[in-house]
Amino acid sequence: MYDNIGGKIKGLAKAIFIIGAVVSFIAGIVLMFVNDNLIFVGVLIWFIGIIVSWVSSWVLYGFGEIIDKISDIERNTQGGEMRSKAQSRVDSERISKIEKLRLQGLITEEEYKAQRAEIISKL
Repeated sequence: MYDNIGGKIKGLAKAIFIIGAVVSFIAGIVLMFVNDNLIFVGVLIWFIGIIVSWVSSWVLYGFGEIIDKISDIERNTQGGEMRSKAQSRVDSERISKIEKLRLQGLITEEEYKAQRAEIISKL
């Protein structure tokens, strides 16, 4: 029900435009046929009503677009946080491994410091 709310708002904006345009068109035609003196008014309602419906739908459509963009940003930043946590775990594991190698005497203190500095510089 609340999934893809931005798309639903944009769809609602389109529907409101269509309804407003149809109502303006019908009202303009009715005024033209009801009274010959109202032909100019009917044509004005016809055109101005359609234009006003179109322009007013922009605000609602724009709001739906903003919600879509914010949802995209949220999805992208959450994915980035998960990647950085995973990368942090990998970096911690690498530091642990080189510490074990240093303690076992398999690498020198200088090699340990250089590799640790390289890992930390990427953070």
